[in-house]
Amino acid sequence: MVKRVAAPAPWSCCLAPVSGFPVPEVELAPVRELVQRLTFTIQQEGNLSAEVFVQFAHLHVGDGSERLRRHGRDCLPELGLGVWPDREPPELWTAEYFASLGPGEKPRPLMHQVYRLAGSAEARAKASTEMLGRGTIVHVLTPHPTKELLEKCRAILLPPLRTPFTAFSFYVPLLEAASVRAATAPQMEAWLAGVEVYIRESVEDTGVVIIARQPLEPILEKLGAKVERCPPEGVGDWIGFLPAR
Repeated sequence: MVKRVAAPAPWSCCLAPVSGFPVPEVELAPVRELVQRLTFTIQQEGNLSAEVFVQFAHLHVGDGSERLRRHGRDCLPELGLGVWPDREPPELWTAEYFASLGPGEKPRPLMHQVYRLAGSAEARAKASTEMLGRGTIVHVLTPHPTKELLEKCRAILLPPLRTPFTAFSFYVPLLEAASVRAATAPQMEAWLAGVEVYIRESVEDTGVVIIARQPLEPILEKLGAKVERCPPEGVGDWIGFLPAR
């Protein structure tokens, strides 16, 4: 099952929920198949290239760090910053901030670092597939060359930031389901900066968020999925999805 998420046209969004990260293999297998078949179909039809990023904050989950290490030689990870375009810019911790924390309250993350996987397309695809399920992967499809895409992201995401968060070589958007629900179409266009498909393992949503600049349901049906239409009052609720066999 995937959950339909309200999105401003022409964008569409759905969430593949999981019980938690790391995802048990019995749950992960259909999610992996969904992601692989969906991205392959859209990538081939749209002549798109793929970029893969790894969220540093969740590498400790399961064997995420070990899996990245195994792929490091082939993928040559480059360090950048993930930015939430719909949230306040990151701020340095201060003495006043720590004094404001309640008993047992954990401090907010200082920043959301990400690795970009370089190397061949085959190596990146393999790393993305094998690392999926640890809460780390951001996988995007774009018609733009890497340099152009990262320049577009930088132009949107860098201006609100302050030192020392301006020192990274690249910036990528971090989005969750709530980001999409509250966004306007122009905001989505700006935030995704030329991205056609955006897939993120979202710890915030306990699932995998899939965002596309086109309707997703016809593509799922084309793949042989059983899409159960919701009644009008159920719009925004569940879509029945079973991978084709």
